[in-house]
Order: sequence, then C-alpha cells, then structure tokens
Amino acid sequence: MDAIPCRPSLSSELIDQPLIDPEVPDACLVFDTVLARRLADAKTRLDRLERDTDSRDISALATARIEFAQAARAVADDLLGRGLG
Repeated sequence: MDAIPCRPSLSSELIDQPLIDPEVPDACLVFDTVLARRLADAKTRLDRLERDTDSRDISALATARIEFAQAARAVADDLLGRGLG
C-alpha cells in the first residue's frame, strides 16, 4: 500500500485567522444587536423550559418555541434583506 502523505502543519498565524466566505456580502457578517439579543433570549428561555421537567408548563413551552422560531426568522429576514441569499 502507498502511504498517504501528511499535509504540512499550518502556521500558528493562519490558525487564528477567521475564514470568510468570499461569496458572503460584508453587510451579512454583522448581526443586528437587537435581533441577536432577541434570538439569544428566546433560546435561553426555551432551553430553561425544556430542561424543567418537574413543573412543565405546556403553554409556556409552546409560547417559547413560537418566540424562538419568530426570532430566528427575524434574523434570517434581516440577513436576506442585506443581500445574503
């Protein structure tokens, strides 16, 4: 069998550099902070309610799932409005 040559190790200077897709417009690389906070808050609330199996409030859980979906959609709509997609 032939040995597969190992790729040369990357320089440490290259490892810490973020990779940016050249097809993504610069405007899409930054989140709207209000939308990002809304999405993070919705995810935090949803996670907390899903973990709390002792006093599961089905109505609150359904509401949290809807808010998370709406927040994610708002972020996606914002990105599409900026030219991604």
